[in-house]
Amino acid sequence: MNPLTDAMKLIAIMSLDAYAEALHDIYRDHRIKVFSELDIRGYHHEQPVSGVNFGWFGRSASPAYSTLTFAFLEAEQATALLDAIAEYNEDHDPDHPIRAFLMPVERSV
Repeated sequence: MNPLTDAMKLIAIMSLDAYAEALHDIYRDHRIKVFSELDIRGYHHEQPVSGVNFGWFGRSASPAYSTLTFAFLEAEQATALLDAIAEYNEDHDPDHPIRAFLMPVERSV
């Protein structure tokens, strides 16, 4: 076991473009100085059978624009960031929440 990688986490966050600045503010508030960001154009071709609106992906004729950011963080910092995003989502559009995913870093070179 490597104590360095055991403590490291990869956090990936998807948000609509409209929330990008709010997400940057959350990063600043949690002293996350380094992260990467990608623009995403999302599509779906059919409404799901359940009738639930994904809220993320536009119809094929009009895509939804969103952003994926990711950062490698220490476990405590990653957990605090996820908690802040959950808190943000409580007070904002429930149909278009910021989605965050936390993954362990098993090995790095």
